[in-house]
Amino acid sequence: MKHQPFTLLLHIALVIILAGAIVTHFWGIQGTLTLQTGAPAVTYFSKESGPGNGELPFAVSLEKVEVIYYPATTTPMDFRSEINVDGRMIPVAMNRVGEYKGWRFYQSGIGGDSSILSISHDPWGIGITYSGYALLFLGLFGFFFQKRTSWRALLRKYRQAVALGILLFAVTPAVASADTSAGLTRLKVMQKPLAANLGKVLVYWNDRVAPMQTMAYDVTSSLYGSDSYKGYTPEQVLSGWLFYYDQWARDYFNTFPEVKTAPSEPSTKKEKKLAEKLALVQWIGTGEIFKIYPYLAVDGHIEWLSLTGRRPSGMSLDQWTFMQTSMPAIKELLMTGKNIEANVLLNELKAGQKKYAVGTELPSDGKIKAEILYNRTMRPAIAGIVAILIGLTILMLPLFRSCGKWLEASGLIVSLLLFIYSGLMLGMLWWIGGHVPVSNGPETMMFMAFVSLLGAVWSRNSTLRGGLLIVAAISLFVAAMGGRTPRIGAMMPVLSSPLLSVHVMVVMIAYSLFLLIAILSTVALLSHSKERMHKLSILNRLLLTPAVALLGAGIFIGAIWANQTWGRYWGWDPKETCALIMWIVYAFPVHWSNRYLSFFRNDRILHVYLLAAILTVAFTYFGANYLLGGLHSYA
Repeated sequence: MKHQPFTLLLHIALVIILAGAIVTHFWGIQGTLTLQTGAPAVTYFSKESGPGNGELPFAVSLEKVEVIYYPATTTPMDFRSEINVDGRMIPVAMNRVGEYKGWRFYQSGIGGDSSILSISHDPWGIGITYSGYALLFLGLFGFFFQKRTSWRALLRKYRQAVALGILLFAVTPAVASADTSAGLTRLKVMQKPLAANLGKVLVYWNDRVAPMQTMAYDVTSSLYGSDSYKGYTPEQVLSGWLFYYDQWARDYFNTFPEVKTAPSEPSTKKEKKLAEKLALVQWIGTGEIFKIYPYLAVDGHIEWLSLTGRRPSGMSLDQWTFMQTSMPAIKELLMTGKNIEANVLLNELKAGQKKYAVGTELPSDGKIKAEILYNRTMRPAIAGIVAILIGLTILMLPLFRSCGKWLEASGLIVSLLLFIYSGLMLGMLWWIGGHVPVSNGPETMMFMAFVSLLGAVWSRNSTLRGGLLIVAAISLFVAAMGGRTPRIGAMMPVLSSPLLSVHVMVVMIAYSLFLLIAILSTVALLSHSKERMHKLSILNRLLLTPAVALLGAGIFIGAIWANQTWGRYWGWDPKETCALIMWIVYAFPVHWSNRYLSFFRNDRILHVYLLAAILTVAFTYFGANYLLGGLHSYA
């Protein structure tokens, strides 16, 4: 490796990281410390691993503990403690480590006036490991600028992948239904414009403040499996359940009689779904689901009370009157057909919400409009159908007949339109949610689709564009599995870290490349042309190296984030273990120039291997996330 210093540096870095892990395992100290405000300082903690008897070389006491909430909600945004260590005040919070003389304190949890801290003492292990990480990232970056490597030699044969690779690294950091309800059913609902205004009323839903339209989409989809029912919009459906509950409940149980007989202790998946629907119907009936009245509690944060909510002792008579009379007055006007007057009261209800939430930050009118637009236009399945039809046409049609420039032009136009669409959806999701949209399964798959479509727009090779369109389509279909409108939710305190966003984005770009590689291998194996198979093998080798580099970088960025959050780099979580196995599986064909792995130089063997290797990606994402549980499972 005399002429490949960065390749040598990569392998040295891995050895240093392993050495750091060994030092941490044998000499690092891990434990838990529970402190109570007002209690005497302590010097002992509950030791979980490492040498010693669990005694600290100093005394620690808790001065202050608090929960920071998202604006206008009771959803925790951060947990913070202030500890006194030998007279020095040290703040500790989620993703904010407190340090003192080589000892590190991590916020693990709180309970009332107590705080639970994780403790770590590992100065040598951290120093060695972080040095290894620094060398690893330097080696990964420098590798692609070395001249005497097999990967660089391939660039002369297939330069198209160069622009795509640069682009992927650059992005790393960084039809309405007609209102025919009158002729279909006699169910009572609000008129469509009036129901649309109801959808703008704020409600506390899914642990955040959202427009009632979001709740309407979720309820309608959960009960009917669709965004509409008998031609009614989601807002109209929700208005029917809100104001005409008895009629809508009878209709529902007549249409879905199996729900009414759902068992109280379901055992099968089907029974659980029925029980969930029955529970939702009953929840609507109690009125507790409609938490639309904000109340500024004594401790300074906002509680959201329901239609049938209690009156807090500190609530003014004026607010209690507003809470008790607003919805009944609207219902009475609806019963007498006075829709204009009902709309006026809806506007007064929205104004009252702002009035009684004074001192807190409610979603702006712009965010409310953006979320309503997002709910109406977020249709990943439809976008996926378009992407896969065009992508398959681009990939498969040339195998049987020659195609003109019309196919290339159509692929570019569709890629550009879908790229703009996915970018707008992610942008709105980012603005509405207030965080980078990579916190759950549907969001990560939307980001994966966005990156793939970006590559499809950038690419000037029709085969590459077709493969990227299929990658985008698969990603969009998986995103759609999370719901017609993927849930917008508040970020859990432990996830509020820039490192997490970078970690997820880097890994998802790697997944996109692996999926693209598998698609190109499929096309190569279906092709009867040895020349085409060979060209695709060159392209796959070019894509494979940056994909493995990105996956490795993503894994180690995740390790740094884990150390900043929990005080450990690696916990053998199912997702971590699967990702490591996947990295090893894909690392073998990267070394195809090695004489011991020379069989990867055979085009057919390479394509078969890469096609089979995609199973490790599928299991790492779906198996670890949804089946095996652990820290990476998606709820």
